[in-house]
Amino acid sequence: MASTLPSFIKITLRKLLDFCYQRRPNEDLICKPAVFRLPDLLPPALLKGTTAIWPCTSAIHPLKQSMTIESLDWVKSLNIMPDKKLAKFAKYEIMTLVAWAYRRASPEHFRLCSDFMHLFWIIDDRTDEQPSIEVEREVANIKRVLADPSLISTEQGVLEGVCQPWWKSVVDDLKPPPATKNRFLRNFISYLDSLPEEARDRETGRLRDREEHFDLRRRTGGLLPSFDFIYIPFDLSDEVADHEIVKRMSIVTGDLVIIANDVYSYNVEQAGGQKRVAHNIIDVVLRERQKGVQDAMDVVGANYRELFLSLVDDFNNLPTFDSPEQNEVLREYALGLLDWVEANVEFSLDSQRYFGAKAGSEETRTNRWVELLPLKN
Repeated sequence: MASTLPSFIKITLRKLLDFCYQRRPNEDLICKPAVFRLPDLLPPALLKGTTAIWPCTSAIHPLKQSMTIESLDWVKSLNIMPDKKLAKFAKYEIMTLVAWAYRRASPEHFRLCSDFMHLFWIIDDRTDEQPSIEVEREVANIKRVLADPSLISTEQGVLEGVCQPWWKSVVDDLKPPPATKNRFLRNFISYLDSLPEEARDRETGRLRDREEHFDLRRRTGGLLPSFDFIYIPFDLSDEVADHEIVKRMSIVTGDLVIIANDVYSYNVEQAGGQKRVAHNIIDVVLRERQKGVQDAMDVVGANYRELFLSLVDDFNNLPTFDSPEQNEVLREYALGLLDWVEANVEFSLDSQRYFGAKAGSEETRTNRWVELLPLKN
């Protein structure tokens, strides 16, 4: 029957099949829809049907514009990337994330938050394509200056040279108390140590299951040190930080940021092929369930809402301690975690990196329909 079809119909059918089905190396044929719908991850939608109230105000740091200029000037002064890449870097509007996530920071604190977020992007950009042995070398060099920010070396690596003046400013200007400083260093070093592991996954083509995915992403995302930076100038004792509810809030916030980032970045990443998308939770669930992209989006979206509501519940049941000062710092930290959740969603929806010309549009924020990008050659 098909052999009797006119040639133009055959060509149309072939194009339709090519559009709907994309084969990746070493994978079964998976149906890919022309479009899929993103889950609604904004707080009002997640709280709908509950009595819970979102305690954060939708406001950004008033110094966003001026700090954007100052922090990008700092990146440019490092002379570690060409102007073309720097211009592309600036278009990602990382300061939207910073201005939401650290909206309560003092001017001095906010400036170092800004540089810290740019520092993450510099580290990721430099190590993303490096072989694991080179990443290990870069990480070892950074650890040296974290241990001694005044270290003078004649063989200073690129990332070491970027991190050293920033960390020295943090220590000298913000003067983090010992418990806070040590906690930040532990978590930042854990992030650094995960980078060679991520590089080895790229080299070997390892595909992780859901549990393994979160085990790695909780470290490669650098989220715990980012959350530590919410209160870096203040003392938060180990007794408070190690409380069951506080630790759970930190982990859940990190998972929410990971999930949202993966939801919004999935389309761009899947277009880059299996190695590019392997560390995305949507791809993990897609491989696990074999029911298509929309099913994976729906499953991950439902999981996000469950985690989100548990975070709000924990916020409403914060523990109290004998010290009023510790209780105040804890509340500011908890609010900062919620700020981070909202910041990440707002930043992603407005990101040209993920949505191009449709970034921030009603189509992206409200309708949420996304056209699947074709695989790049």
